Amino acid sequence: MDSAYKSRENSFSRSRSSSVSSIDRDTKEAVTKLQFGESYGRKGDTLPTACLWVGTSLGMVLLLPMSIPTEKERLEEPVTTRPSGTVLMLKGSVLCFSFLDFGGALIQSPYEVWQDPKGPEDPDRPRRRKLVNLSPLSSQEACGDGHLAVVCSEKQAKVILMPTQAVLFTHNITESSFVLQADVVSVCNSVCLACFCANGHVMTLSLPSLRPLMNVNYLPLTDMRVARTFVFTNGGQALYLSSPTEMQRITYSQEMTDNLQNMKAAAGGVVGDLARARIALDQRGERLGELEERTALMMNSAEMFSTHAHQARPTS
Repeated sequence: MDSAYKSRENSFSRSRSSSVSSIDRDTKEAVTKLQFGESYGRKGDTLPTACLWVGTSLGMVLLLPMSIPTEKERLEEPVTTRPSGTVLMLKGSVLCFSFLDFGGALIQSPYEVWQDPKGPEDPDRPRRRKLVNLSPLSSQEACGDGHLAVVCSEKQAKVILMPTQAVLFTHNITESSFVLQADVVSVCNSVCLACFCANGHVMTLSLPSLRPLMNVNYLPLTDMRVARTFVFTNGGQALYLSSPTEMQRITYSQEMTDNLQNMKAAAGGVVGDLARARIALDQRGERLGELEERTALMMNSAEMFSTHAHQARPTS
């Protein structure tokens, strides 16, 4: 009787501890990345709509379709969202979302700017601004019948096909370390996924195939300032704060290096041309000075000749 009671007590303790650990594990999950864009909220959608992509610290990717009222109804009705479920799972925290068309070109997010066509004369008066859409190409036209979604986490990168949500390519970026910063950038008239790892490696992956293009050990992570401020930019460049007052720029593209060398050569050529022009001007000035001296001598000789001619005139 006692043994049966103890076995049930131990079983209950294990069950309770496992449940508590499961709850603790769930409560530790946090949102690490948010990305707004026009995409396909559900597998059966035929047209892209406004969506919110959510990435969590446990590698979960959620897609939230958004219902936005018209401009007239916007002040009375709120924006509503309906979760469509988990799209996919990755290893590590989600860091980056990006969207490509079927040709591999980067789909720019539609943007809108605020304009105030009739600004009030009183600067203290609150202004009502009008929202004007200046997007050169709508996302619906860019997406067409579908698009590709690029998702990168601390360990993995995946390319999924929308709206079917099928995983086309998967690449394990690192096993011994983890990715600190990742972004989809334009390099050499193409796009790639650039990653900066905690072990100091700078990596690039082709898109959409996720084929490794470069893996260079650039900078061991000795200062957390680098990890917090490191960002990738277009054109094969990256920036980070090397000190509280210094910004460091690096390039990982041969095209950028060649352009810099050409710029230096062109600048050197311009400096050389300026130096030669200055020398020519100096020489011209010297020649003009010599000409002025000769002119003065000729004038003096003419005056002396005139004086002697008057003195030599015969008297009658």
